[in-house]
Parts: sequence; structure tokens; C-alpha cells
Amino acid sequence: MALERIRGTIGVLITGGAVTIALTVLFLSMRAVMEIGGSCGASGTGLTPCPGHVAGLLPAAIWGGLIFTGLYVWQCAKHHVPSFVSLLWPALFLSLGFNFFDYAFNGGTIAAGFLICGVVFVLMGGFPLLYAIPHLWKVYAKGEIETGKPWHVSATGSAVVSLRALSRVGQKPGMAENLERLADLHKEGQLSDFEYAKAKDRVISGGEA
Repeated sequence: MALERIRGTIGVLITGGAVTIALTVLFLSMRAVMEIGGSCGASGTGLTPCPGHVAGLLPAAIWGGLIFTGLYVWQCAKHHVPSFVSLLWPALFLSLGFNFFDYAFNGGTIAAGFLICGVVFVLMGGFPLLYAIPHLWKVYAKGEIETGKPWHVSATGSAVVSLRALSRVGQKPGMAENLERLADLHKEGQLSDFEYAKAKDRVISGGEA
């Protein structure tokens, strides 16, 4: 069980870190392009040459971010831990929207094209954020599971409730109460067969689940 937790922790940290790196590279690469006017291309195309390795970094960051986001969600679901995937879309568009606004007012004049794009990106990131914050508050602060939500949302809520319930197992003096609590969690689908068996063994042996 301890080895499985270590593997799960490493998997979540690596994939979550990779998503963060991809977002950062995309953010900085976009700024590098906007620094030279907002567009670039290969030599011979008549466009300003792309600075550094931006031409390769931009698509790599986009595709890498998508791939590692999928792996991050999979790792969280596999190991029954909560994820912050509902914040990734707002993080992407709000950060890129910040770039548009920053360069829209850079140089003493207003760049209307950048300003319009900034508004669009902030709206694309802001509305999902307004949806995500109440959900995350209910899950993390109040421990509620919202039904009828997308898979990744309900999985996050179930994981948080499971972790909270497991943290309370073993605090009561009676073994029967702890075993009954574990059985209820397993019956509700909040614990996998493997987690249930391991937690039950620990309660029977006198340890905490």
C-alpha cells in the first residue's frame, strides 16, 4: 500500500508538473512573438523570423500540455486523489489574455487587435472559472459531491470525500464501527477493491486505515 501511494504521488506530481511547464512555455513563447509584433515565420516567407526556438516550442507546448493533462487526470482517477483539472482551462486562457492586455497598452498607444483578443480570451477563461470556483468550494471546503457533473468533476468530489472519510477511520475506538464505515465507502464506490482490502486489514490488525 505504501509503495502504491508513493507511485501515485510521483505520477501525479510528474504529470501535473509537466502540465505546468507546458503552460509556462506557451505563455513565455507567446510573449516572445508579441514582442516582435505578434507574428513571425520562417525565413523567406516575408515575415519577421521567429525568435529563438519559438517556432518549435509553441506547438510542442500545446500538444505536450494536452497529452500531459490527459495523463494527469488519469493518474488522479487511478489513485483516487482530487485533481485541479477544472482550473486548467481558465489558467490557459486567462494567462494568454493577460499577454494580450499587456501588449495592447504597451508603447503608449492602444493596439485594438490585441485588446479585442484579450477581451475574448478573458471571457473564455473567466466564465469557466466562475463555474469551477463554486464547485471546488463545495468539494474542498464542504465535502459535497455534486451529481450530474462531468466525469472529472464527480471523480474529484468523490476522491475528496473518500480521503476525508478515510482520515476519520480509526479515530473511533470500536473495530466494528471502523469496518462498517469502510464497507459503506466500498459499497458506494468511493473505495476500490484494493483500497478496501488494505484498509480493512489495517483496522483488523489494530492500525489506522
